[in-house]
Amino acid sequence: MEKMLRNKTAILLFLAPAVLLYLCVVLYPILLSISYSFFSWDLIHPRRFVGIQNFSRMFTRDDVFPVAVRNALFFMVTSLALQTTVAYLLALFLAERIRARNFFKNVVFLPAVIPGIAVGLLGSLVYRPDIGLLNVLLRGVGLGGLARPWLLQQLPALWAVTLTLGWQYTGYATIVFVAGIQGIPPDIFEAALIDGAGAVRTARSITIPLTRQVLRVEVVLIAIGSLKIFDLIYVMTQGGPVHATEVLATYIYTRAFFQFEYGYGDALSVMLLALCLLVTVLINRVLRAPDVQF
Repeated sequence: MEKMLRNKTAILLFLAPAVLLYLCVVLYPILLSISYSFFSWDLIHPRRFVGIQNFSRMFTRDDVFPVAVRNALFFMVTSLALQTTVAYLLALFLAERIRARNFFKNVVFLPAVIPGIAVGLLGSLVYRPDIGLLNVLLRGVGLGGLARPWLLQQLPALWAVTLTLGWQYTGYATIVFVAGIQGIPPDIFEAALIDGAGAVRTARSITIPLTRQVLRVEVVLIAIGSLKIFDLIYVMTQGGPVHATEVLATYIYTRAFFQFEYGYGDALSVMLLALCLLVTVLINRVLRAPDVQF
């Protein structure tokens, strides 16, 4: 077995199917999309090379593109603030040896396994102006003046989508953080307890520094996931009202499959890819893990 593991030919043979699948399913479509972004194409007439016209149009003559980018960044920032904070606090609680800990883990993680379309439908029902759960509760407690058509107004619609997105994915981040916290050797916590460190000091000086790598990975996943979100927004608002919740993913779908501007849709997808890569690099630089000292 050890001899086979040292055999580079055997290693390459085992890796070849996965690498080939990755090249065909991921890398090739990305390169194809980048190449199509320099063409004008409606699937009916032959492709026509236009150079960087799609990109220049995006930044000079497209009024919806900056709105979509702004909304995508809004969802990214609010999702990071909401999901990371709530998930880490829940993880600190669930990492303790409490009764029915596994039950609470399952309850917290449950929304993450629900399909995004189903979550979007649930969110639409909650925020409906007539029979929506939120407005019904507000009227039931005598706060009917606060009831409103949440998904038909710009700022309420943005926050309604953000909260629904947070409800769905906070549980996933919580389980990841719990795994990171439970991977810390118990002796370290016992030493902190003997030294008289409280819960806040322990979390600040031990738990957070030793789970920085896990935190960095999960922050990247949350950021990229919120930038690429499509199904939930499309089901709840379809990018409305008047592009108030439009993001790059929904705008790409509209341009490519409704307006048949496939070249322009590919150019938009290239910008989304560039934005995801830029955010990943920035997060990794900001959350670069320092050497932990004891």
